[in-house]
Amino acid sequence: MQIKMLVGVVAAAFAVPTAYAQKGGGGGSKEGPEPDSSVVIYGKVYPEIVFPSSSGATSTSAAAGANAAGYCTICIRPAGENGVTKKSEFESSNSRLGFRGFERLGGDLRAIFQLETEFHVDDVDSRFAGRDSFVGLSSKRWGTVKLGRMDTPFKEYGDDISFLGVSSGNFTSTSSVFRHIGMGGQNNAARFHERRINVVQYESPDLGPVDFKVQWSTNEAKTDTPPLRDPRVFSSGARIELGNFEVYGGYEIHWDLFGLSLNALSAQRNTNDPNVRSKDEAVEIGVKYKLGRNHQFAIEGNKKKYDEPGATATGKVRSYENEAYLFAWDARWSEQWRTAVQYVRAQAGECQLVNAACNTNGLKGEQFGVGVAYHFSRRTYLFLMGTLVKNDFAASFNNSNQQDVNPGEDLRQVAIGIHTAF
Repeated sequence: MQIKMLVGVVAAAFAVPTAYAQKGGGGGSKEGPEPDSSVVIYGKVYPEIVFPSSSGATSTSAAAGANAAGYCTICIRPAGENGVTKKSEFESSNSRLGFRGFERLGGDLRAIFQLETEFHVDDVDSRFAGRDSFVGLSSKRWGTVKLGRMDTPFKEYGDDISFLGVSSGNFTSTSSVFRHIGMGGQNNAARFHERRINVVQYESPDLGPVDFKVQWSTNEAKTDTPPLRDPRVFSSGARIELGNFEVYGGYEIHWDLFGLSLNALSAQRNTNDPNVRSKDEAVEIGVKYKLGRNHQFAIEGNKKKYDEPGATATGKVRSYENEAYLFAWDARWSEQWRTAVQYVRAQAGECQLVNAACNTNGLKGEQFGVGVAYHFSRRTYLFLMGTLVKNDFAASFNNSNQQDVNPGEDLRQVAIGIHTAF
């Protein structure tokens, strides 16, 4: 059924622009006035072969017992062995196929839409319309309002230099260390790098060197009887260009997502306590510098705080906060050759338990990345890249799309692939 739907949409997309061009009396500024409506097909595909390996998992003797001195109090116990199997993996990351368009409504007002679907060339698990998809109204004077499913502004404005143009959904993405929590199974309720559902978003009009976005979304899971819950997210981001410099930042808040509890030890969680609500916040700021046309540098930092203030039972998690930093460098040495370098560091942070001592010993994490690309054109190129995630003895930061790591396990991944866009 999904295949039939996709074929129908593609066929309609090819037919619609011709009809709209006739209605508008031309095909654009070179041939005549702008058409009344337009539909564009676009996409990006970057399959790769990945070779993972790991070492250094913390032994079970390093944390004998639930509250062993010197080991992170809220982190899962060591498994004593590495969890990653050394093998070859085929991935297609966030390869995509999309349709976007507009209809002129008078003056400078337009109706706009986008439908973006996964395009996994390595498997049959693509989800139709599983990526940013929305409908809205746009005005050059008043800005844009969108309703649908889309990335948060916090995600969009941060990590501004894409690693060789393929980091989205890829193991080279910095989000697993930079915007996540390094304990438990890395449940994404704690991650500040999400695509949200049930979204209302406002985007600023052209304000010269400044632009910003604000977004509100809900999980549609509000309850009126205990345990009272209203899971929802507010996210915002802004950017200002100052010559060769670009300063950007964001703020995001999660209500009742319980990012801390869902990653802490089972006995420490507050998810079933009707008196506990959660409020998780993150703030980020970054600076990007362009050196000529060929080099870009970025330095970023963020602070994340996970708070469950209603917790009263002894031994339950109360709060956790940490800071993380990032450096990225993208360089184009010629029309053919391009390189990328990145470094991410997440601090161990601080935690609180109810009526009990809490420490984050061993919860630090780092990520190193390096890559090279050979371009046949601006849109088509081969790439070779690798990352190393170094986990301190209690941390389990993980950038693998297929396997889990155990505490203390250092994960190495190398990949070769091809990228093309249309």
